[in-house]
Amino acid sequence: MAYPFVTPSMRFRSRTAAKDYIRDNILRAYELRTRIPAGPHDQLLREVLSLHSDAEEKIGPGVDYFYIEETWRLPGKEAVGRDQRAIIATRIDGSDRDWSYWHVIDQPSEAANVKSALAFALEEGRLRRRDADFSAGMPAVHCALTGELIKQKHQADTRHLSPTWSELTQGFADASGGWSAIETHSGDGYVFVGRDVEDESVRNRWLDYYEVNAKPVYVKNESPERV
Repeated sequence: MAYPFVTPSMRFRSRTAAKDYIRDNILRAYELRTRIPAGPHDQLLREVLSLHSDAEEKIGPGVDYFYIEETWRLPGKEAVGRDQRAIIATRIDGSDRDWSYWHVIDQPSEAANVKSALAFALEEGRLRRRDADFSAGMPAVHCALTGELIKQKHQADTRHLSPTWSELTQGFADASGGWSAIETHSGDGYVFVGRDVEDESVRNRWLDYYEVNAKPVYVKNESPERV
């Protein structure tokens, strides 16, 4: 049985599909030791890293950016094949941390499953909000990080900066009695792409919590303008 993998910005039909996407579009696509720019790939990596079982240690004071490095150049990894690559998180204090997206996707923690379900529950509302914000007659939308004008809605990624996505979900979990108190499902035997909250009342409580506490903003991605 294929288990879907969902983050706030992307959804994949299976864990294998998620790993293949990151490998082909990020790990093997970017130049070595080159900053991955703000955009859908940077956002996806931030979301996946936040699900890591050691996320607090890996993220530390906060991630500034990601880059790709040859694995053999990392301390203690000198013996690995010269063709292997790793994703490195450079933190805002200048320190680096390597981490495994395979670990996150193949061995999701209880918290990771709940965060995936909470993200899925927001999808329809996220799209409605973006459509409304980019509709005719609305004020211009600017990138929350650079101030650059975002001309078209497909160039806008929803981001949670303050509070962060981790802070939002942790706060809701704490108010709900912990991660284990939020049951999730992945279809209950039906064809379903994603992970959702089992109890409708808990799902609605989360939507209300998000409405009150979240402050979503837009970050401009690298997508070109469409004619």
